[in-house]
Amino acid sequence: MAIQNSKLRHLIRQKPKWNNLPTKAVRVPECLVEEITHYAHRLDQNTISTTGSPRWLGIKPSISKLGWAVIEGEPTEEPNMIDFGLIETDSHDPLPYRLGEIEADLREILVEYQPNHIAIEQPFIRPEYPSTTKLLQVLGVVNLVAYRHGCLPTMIYPATWKSNLDHHRAEREDLTAIVEELFDLQSILFNQEVDAIAISYAAWCGLGQQ
Repeated sequence: MAIQNSKLRHLIRQKPKWNNLPTKAVRVPECLVEEITHYAHRLDQNTISTTGSPRWLGIKPSISKLGWAVIEGEPTEEPNMIDFGLIETDSHDPLPYRLGEIEADLREILVEYQPNHIAIEQPFIRPEYPSTTKLLQVLGVVNLVAYRHGCLPTMIYPATWKSNLDHHRAEREDLTAIVEELFDLQSILFNQEVDAIAISYAAWCGLGQQ
C-alpha cells in the first residue's frame, strides 16, 4: 500500500540519467571520461547506429584550414554524406595553441560522429617549404587522435584520390563539380572540404594504405 503523506505530494519526481538500468561504476583513464560518457549516453538513447555500416572520416590536414568529412554506406550501395566542415586556427596564435585547437576539435568530431574508419591525405613533403614543419606536426596530432579513437588511419596520396574522381591532374573546378554531383550538394565553399570528402570517398572505395 502506498504511503499517504501530504508532505511528499509536491516533490518533483526525479528522472534517472540513464534509460537502461542498473548502472555500474567503472575505472577508466581520466583523459577518456568525457568521450566514453558521451558515447555511452548516445548508446543509451539509441542515437548511434549499431548496424556496422562503414563510416569514414576523411581529413585534409592543414594548420590553418583543416578539412573533414564523414560519409557512411555499405560496400554494395552508394555512400551517404553525414557531414563536413573545417577546423580553422588563427595564424596569430602560437603554434602549440593552434595544434591544441585542432586536437580538441577533432576529438569532438570523433565523439559526435563515431567513425569506425579514418582516412588522412598523405601530402608530398617538401623540406624547402617553410610550412612543412607545421604540416608535419599537424599530421602527428591527427594520427595521435586517430590512435586514441582506436583507428589505424588509412593514408591516401593526393594523386590517388584525385584519380578516383577523375584524373590525377584534374582541375579544381572539375573536382568540385564531381563531388557536388556525387553527394547531391548544392555548393561547397572551401577547397579543403572538397578534398576531405574526396579523401573519405576514396578510402570507402578501398584505396589507400595503412
